[in-house]
Amino acid sequence: LDEPYDPRPPLVGEVEAEACVIGAGVGGLSCARRLASHGIETLVLERDTVASGASGRNGGFLIAGLAPFHNDAIDLWGREYAATVYARTLEAQQEMYALAAELGVGDAVRRVGSLRVSASEEEADHVRKHAAALTEDGFPAQLLEREELPAALQSSAWNACLTDHDGSLQPARWIRALAADAERAGVRICESSAVRGPVPAPDEGPVTVGEAVASGREGVASGGEAAAGGTVRARHVIVAADGALPRLVPSYDGRVRARRLHMVATEPLPERIVDQLVYARWGYEYFQQRPDGRVLAGGFGDVDGDASYTDSGDGDPRIWDRIERYLREDVGVDAPITHRWTGTVGYSEERRPFAGPVPGRPGLWVAGGYSGTGNVPGFMAGQEIADMIAGAKTGEPLFPS
Repeated sequence: LDEPYDPRPPLVGEVEAEACVIGAGVGGLSCARRLASHGIETLVLERDTVASGASGRNGGFLIAGLAPFHNDAIDLWGREYAATVYARTLEAQQEMYALAAELGVGDAVRRVGSLRVSASEEEADHVRKHAAALTEDGFPAQLLEREELPAALQSSAWNACLTDHDGSLQPARWIRALAADAERAGVRICESSAVRGPVPAPDEGPVTVGEAVASGREGVASGGEAAAGGTVRARHVIVAADGALPRLVPSYDGRVRARRLHMVATEPLPERIVDQLVYARWGYEYFQQRPDGRVLAGGFGDVDGDASYTDSGDGDPRIWDRIERYLREDVGVDAPITHRWTGTVGYSEERRPFAGPVPGRPGLWVAGGYSGTGNVPGFMAGQEIADMIAGAKTGEPLFPS
């Protein structure tokens, strides 16, 4: 996001379209691209700029499955559903790798593998069950003991589950490439176009748009006069704002909670400490080392506690400091910090996303609630909604709404 950027113009005036997508993150752009491939005229409204929200401000983890580990997913939803979801996310990963190469950003979407590492004997036992559940269902996974781990992890980790199909993202480059590809397919994207919630269904009135104003809430405009704006009438309105979903569609308030996640980035290190993504302490901490040597790290959402459940983008210096201390004390990285940021995401009460029609409100659709692991499920959710709208979807929805 430090790179130069020419923003797209905002929406002005009264516009009609077959489909209106709210949110230019992974779910919204995936949906818009797919709608265009079905020949459906599509307009995307973005509060700020493409990739300015959590889809461009995350830890860059392209991991299979949903938020729960596979053995926990089996306990929550049953083996058949858990295995179906995992298989579908594996397919989506391969599609994303291929698409990134096709779009010329293959260096921003790289298959590197991930290590889910334990921080206690209790978690080590869970990691063993995690690896076993994956292999029992026919998915690639390998259990590694402490002495098999990278040296930087051996002092704090007990063991790890290696899934070598997972990937690393440079999320802003990936999302901007998706946006450009959507435009080539005929999609119109309007930036600085904040939607005034709650969002109406098509038969309840037009979507009202104002120029984005500082509100601290992703996807939601607040007070003050807008310098530009307009309205959109569409046959289908898709709210793909994740963390802003409860405010834009109030029936999801309580079912999805906005949550801020903290990240830091270091100066480039001269040495490689790890090539894979690292998920530690039940996934509360996570980091990766980029090709340029920078280490990107996030976590301690449990330390942030109830304060983490907010739609404000403001970060807490104490959480950033705790992440930096984790890098020094547990990983051995003591490099100057160059960037600190947050991303606001939606956590689902069901621990799986919502993607589909809003009950009782024909023509209104939602995608969100990815619970912090939206890079793959968000891509899938957008496509699934587009296929439903086009009448091309067969079988039961993967993420019921």
